[in-house]
Amino acid sequence: MLVNFMLIGAQKCGTTTLHGILESHPSLSPCTIKEPQFFCTTKDWRKEVDAYHEKFDQSADSIFFESSTTYTFLPTRNIGVWEDIYAYNPDMKFIYVVRKPIDAVISRYMHYYERGLIDCTFEEAIINDRVFIDFSRYFTQISPYIERFGRDNVLVLDFHDLNNERTATLKEVASFLDIDFSGFKEYESMHRNISVGGRKPNMKFDNLNFSQKLLKKFFPAYWDRVTRNSERGFKEKPKPSTKAITLINTMMRPEIDGLESIINKDLTGWRT
Repeated sequence: MLVNFMLIGAQKCGTTTLHGILESHPSLSPCTIKEPQFFCTTKDWRKEVDAYHEKFDQSADSIFFESSTTYTFLPTRNIGVWEDIYAYNPDMKFIYVVRKPIDAVISRYMHYYERGLIDCTFEEAIINDRVFIDFSRYFTQISPYIERFGRDNVLVLDFHDLNNERTATLKEVASFLDIDFSGFKEYESMHRNISVGGRKPNMKFDNLNFSQKLLKKFFPAYWDRVTRNSERGFKEKPKPSTKAITLINTMMRPEIDGLESIINKDLTGWRT
């Protein structure tokens, strides 16, 4: 088997929602782990490729896919990850969802704060950690994939369209993957990873030891109280200062210009 296409981000741009919609289609078979991150965490992917394939239902006569946003985390993780993916499957297709940068940066900050990855203000985060802005450099992130695999093998979607023009957007996806649009089920109501009012587990509970697993299994109510992370939740989205907004928009301007040239879409609203 070969993985046929990948949903590679961008982070905080609706990829979890789109993954849920894609896995509802009978012609598509997802990885059993939503984000295996195989090509950016495996030291020698060729030696481990069989283990990677075991994470898929190989009995299915389907189009196999996975969703790892870390493949567009340049310059972190595996620099040149697209070259490894090309060596694995030169005909790979990619779906990349983008979003107004300022909105994505705010959402990323909320995610990191709620998960306990950071404990600082929005302004401190964007100044002290490059990932908050770098992961929204969409032109920089997707250009290597287009150059290596060809423009026809890369579908760039707008988060706004995914939310507000979902039927038209999924018809575009169906055409790109050469599948029947009618296979998508209950896609209008699909929405995951709510930013405000949701609850994300603290990162310290990502890898449980044996005792913690037993506690979670046999005493779920107690486990819920222990791991509750509601004090770090947001009742409303943070409102960045004018200086912070200006900084982000200034740094994103060439990225937006470049992306416009790729997708042939007016992104004027992203610059304000």
